Amino acid sequence: MVLTALFLAAAYWGLEALLNVFSPGEISFYRELFGPRVGEMGMRIIAACLFLLFGSHVQYTINERRRAEEALRASEEKYRTILESIEEGYYEVDLLGRLRLVNDSLRRLLGRPSAALVGLPLEEALGEEAAAVLGEAFERCRRENRPVKAVECRMRAGGEALIVEASVSPLRGRDGEIAGFRGILRDRTETRRLEMDLLESYRKLQQARAATILGLAKLAEYRDEGTGTHLERIREYARVLAEELSRLPRYRGYIDARYIEDIYQSAILHDIGKVGIPDTILLKPGELTGEEFEAIRRHTVLGAEAIAAIQEGIEGRSFLNIGREIAFCHHERWDGSGYPRGLKGEAIPLSARIVAVADVYDALTTRRFYKDAFSHEKARRIIASLRGKHFDPEVVDAFLRTEERFDRIRRERLREEEAARGVRPPGDRRVSAG
Repeated sequence: MVLTALFLAAAYWGLEALLNVFSPGEISFYRELFGPRVGEMGMRIIAACLFLLFGSHVQYTINERRRAEEALRASEEKYRTILESIEEGYYEVDLLGRLRLVNDSLRRLLGRPSAALVGLPLEEALGEEAAAVLGEAFERCRRENRPVKAVECRMRAGGEALIVEASVSPLRGRDGEIAGFRGILRDRTETRRLEMDLLESYRKLQQARAATILGLAKLAEYRDEGTGTHLERIREYARVLAEELSRLPRYRGYIDARYIEDIYQSAILHDIGKVGIPDTILLKPGELTGEEFEAIRRHTVLGAEAIAAIQEGIEGRSFLNIGREIAFCHHERWDGSGYPRGLKGEAIPLSARIVAVADVYDALTTRRFYKDAFSHEKARRIIASLRGKHFDPEVVDAFLRTEERFDRIRRERLREEEAARGVRPPGDRRVSAG
């Protein structure tokens, strides 16, 4: 617009100069057309153009501001509609912890009208416990300058105890500084109840599974060693050794809580294959022939095959993977002289190397129909002497570091057996070493 005004003014001055040069006496019509003060005409044209320029700019500014205000109102209405439509409770608080904004879902959750909530401190709106948890989340959000998610707290609303999951985000002012906090409150009461019910069902299922497996394993124990607590001792010993080995740097990425639980559950399956050995061989009091001894050795293969058959109907990983390893390899020896495959060293699965020590310790310290029980001290000496021959040296070292726990488990289980038989234990009942 300014350029237009300058162009018109320049055109006017150029026309006037041209007329004055070529016909200075014959421009009366010109002055009659523009008036006697024709020299001011250029300034008038510029002033008129500037007026049009600034007037149109002002009108443009007003129109833009009106459109911005309408867009802001539409945005706020959309924001409000979204807040009111979500199922989770939405809140905004200032730095003093007073509610500035709540949506309808939060009002229903708290059982109070919005007008009664706005301006209310969190302690009064949510209760002291929930307010304290959120206060810590606010402080963490401010300190770390980032949102905090999945903070769980407990509160009471309408006389009912609720479990609520909260999220917190910083609410910034125009200067970019944190002016408050906002977030979501989700009622997790019913979900948590269902989760607890599911965990309880899973726990009962695990107990039933463990009891079933123990019952099946005892079928083999009853045929070979009577009705004692051999299997219960074996799994306790195996867990002690696995926990001790887990402290070694080389096993920290391998022996975890899941592994320890699996070996505890599966160690009792080590002799499950004995159900396939004839009683005439299994219970023979005298020395076994070569063929009979080979039949006894078959219990490792039979046990592994039986567990493998069970695994075919199970999806994913289960403790039976370790159970199969133990059943098949717990008679392998570190120096390669064991059976059924003559594996040597670390070619023997770790689970089988652990159970091998546990099984021999229990066999030495309990009475069998073909031998008396050895004392703990004698059993310890025998196992230590077989380090690096029959047994993995690291597993033997773990046994020696935990031998007091082994002895305590042995004595506790012995008292349980005697109590079950109605026998009053005469003290420790250790057999002297000799």
